[in-house]
Amino acid sequence: MAMSQSDPVSDEFDLVAAVGPACRRELAEVARVVEVEAGAVVQTAGGPSTRLLLVSSGSLHVIHSNSAGHRQIIRILGRGDHYGLVECALPGPARYRVETAEDSVLTEIHFDALQAIADRHPDLQRAITTALARKTAESEHLLVSLTSEDVMTRIVSYLLSLPRIRNRDGRVSVRLPVTQNDLASHLGTTPETLSRRLRELMDAGAITRAENREFTLRYDLLADY
Repeated sequence: MAMSQSDPVSDEFDLVAAVGPACRRELAEVARVVEVEAGAVVQTAGGPSTRLLLVSSGSLHVIHSNSAGHRQIIRILGRGDHYGLVECALPGPARYRVETAEDSVLTEIHFDALQAIADRHPDLQRAITTALARKTAESEHLLVSLTSEDVMTRIVSYLLSLPRIRNRDGRVSVRLPVTQNDLASHLGTTPETLSRRLRELMDAGAITRAENREFTLRYDLLADY
């Protein structure tokens, strides 16, 4: 469910969940919710990068293009994920093009406002550091998923690279930000093979389908793959 204009930040985001009420109120005051149609460009490569984007609903494609014009989707961001912390920490032109893969609701916070609030609230500083460290770990998993010759390894590594959703019962879930057909293409396999491998993981108890695109993960069992 998209967040309302009166609630632009939510503890659905790890970055927000880790801060106190005073910090969250300040973030809400400077945040702006925008609704974006599918296929819109929200960041151009080489252009100015000035804002943190929180994905409230929908999904984003982070795209790298080489000098020959070849496009490669290097990251898929879904609900609960965010984009822009690296650019905030390392000012300069944007490295990638970012497009909406479907109709999306985004919350944007400009870097100068984010940094000013972080200067006043050490809990936000810690949350940003933790989020950057988590992105490093997720990138390592994603690298494995895109380079491994084994389809199961690619699928498991991709699942581990997705933003984590903390459930009320303490379990951790992830949500596929795209359809299984698009994910199969992204991972270099067929939809049929992807479905079979997901079924194998479910039969082994390593994952449980919670909703159409949402899976609860058992990290101890996934470690065996």
